[in-house]
Amino acid sequence: MKRSITRRAALSLVGGAFAAPLVVRNGWAQAYPTKPVTVIIPFGAGGTTDLIGRIICEKLSQRMGKSFVIENRAGAGGNTGVAALAHAAPDGYTIGMTTVATHGINPNLFKDKLPFKALEDFEFLSLASSQPNFMCCHPSVPAQNVAEFIAYLKANPGKETFASSGLGTSIHLCGELFMQLAGVKMQHVTYRSSGALMQDVIAGNVKITFDNFTSPYPHYKAGAVRGLAVTTMQRAKIAPEIPALSETLPGFDIASWNGFLAPKGTPREICDRLVAELQAVLKDPSVTSRFEELGAAATPSSGEEARAKSTAEIAKFKDIIEKAGISIQN
Repeated sequence: MKRSITRRAALSLVGGAFAAPLVVRNGWAQAYPTKPVTVIIPFGAGGTTDLIGRIICEKLSQRMGKSFVIENRAGAGGNTGVAALAHAAPDGYTIGMTTVATHGINPNLFKDKLPFKALEDFEFLSLASSQPNFMCCHPSVPAQNVAEFIAYLKANPGKETFASSGLGTSIHLCGELFMQLAGVKMQHVTYRSSGALMQDVIAGNVKITFDNFTSPYPHYKAGAVRGLAVTTMQRAKIAPEIPALSETLPGFDIASWNGFLAPKGTPREICDRLVAELQAVLKDPSVTSRFEELGAAATPSSGEEARAKSTAEIAKFKDIIEKAGISIQN
């Protein structure tokens, strides 16, 4: 016997056929992750990026039911780890961190030798945190504030030195931008680490640094160095008594920021899930309070906002680097 089907039933079946893939895709995202997720941090253990990453991954593991496992892959100013992320399988089981170095500074330093395309090889997920650098000096420097320090440098051109942890770091470029905006000259001295440069600043062998906030802050609290300014537009919440450099040099704004990326081609549903979870973690009061102890602020964002941040930072550092005539040969 023939069976007939009504027009309404036929439309219902057709609609179901088109709806089925959406259910599967959403179910895929809801099930993710089904195994541990590797998180590449492009700097060594114990640094600010590593500490921030570990705080976030601990919470992601709790929220998502699978371990988010840190893999520190340091080298070449962060390029080694980020290049590994760019070439990882785009399946959601390898994600990683970006920083002001890898997605602001390095595209201008390494140019066509950069082992990844900063804006093209990744799915941007979210910004994570932002921390000022801390302009501080040895107590023997005859200046109590930024204006007095500029006047001192103008009276003693080229006499003083400033320390950084390497050519082209945010610490170095803070010093370069300071000299450009203030119209002064200092000699640049590089060290292998923040710990080494701070020892020499405390000893008075080099007089000033613009180090990442976490490193000099305890020495400032102990009175071993004099705090002059933070390098962001706003004062640091943990040290509101320290002025922002922009209060003396309008437009000065350099932060050590970081965020999260996935390899290009990672499924949109997985990216959306990660963005939602990252935003929830970065709004968690227990997380924001731990960041504040490091002198950092949580900066949850959309992927589009994270991409826009990187684009703007690349343009900003291009100008600073070109004016300073900095290049890296490799």
